[in-house]
Amino acid sequence: MSSCLITAGATRNPVDAIRYLSAHASGRTGVTVAGSLDEHGISAHLLGSGEALLRQQLSAHPAVRTEEYRSTRDLMSRMKAWVTAHPTGGVVHSAAVGDYEAVTRASKIKSGASELSLTLRPTPKILDHLRGWGLTGPLVSFKAASPETTDAQLIDIARAQLDRSGSDLVFANIIGRTTAGVYLVEAHQSRTFDQRGDAISALVRWLQARLA
Repeated sequence: MSSCLITAGATRNPVDAIRYLSAHASGRTGVTVAGSLDEHGISAHLLGSGEALLRQQLSAHPAVRTEEYRSTRDLMSRMKAWVTAHPTGGVVHSAAVGDYEAVTRASKIKSGASELSLTLRPTPKILDHLRGWGLTGPLVSFKAASPETTDAQLIDIARAQLDRSGSDLVFANIIGRTTAGVYLVEAHQSRTFDQRGDAISALVRWLQARLA
């Protein structure tokens, strides 16, 4: 049976023992993709945040295998392990991965300070490592561009991501337009969808054709 790894939700990069840096990402799209692939006989492995996995538990797809991640580095380690074991499988990397992490403190930062400064350092760019880990199967990555981005610029940004990462397809949208104006961008063509659900359905069909 063909297999596919789907990442969903947002990373939580620790600031101290109880606080973290994260993003607004529920994992809804990744959970939907995993369920749709399962319906079409593709073995789906959902690597999700706690919120994404809770959403999965409420879905009608108990056969989807699940695994939880926390920080960017934790997600990277788990993705590398899966790709190493399934180099010809597909990867749909929809998780909102934190680009920065704090130089963490071992204990809780005290409350009440009038001002607090954090030192941040960049995290590894997971997407750019997948082909280097031996992945030969189809790779789908996601891109959410800043609100001032035009549609033409979005396509250019997605194509640059294709070239940089070895992705075969980029699911792209502009922040603030998450439910409409979604693009599926390949090297030689791009398609736009008025509804996000239609773009997800087209993505699943694209994967089916390559993982059959």
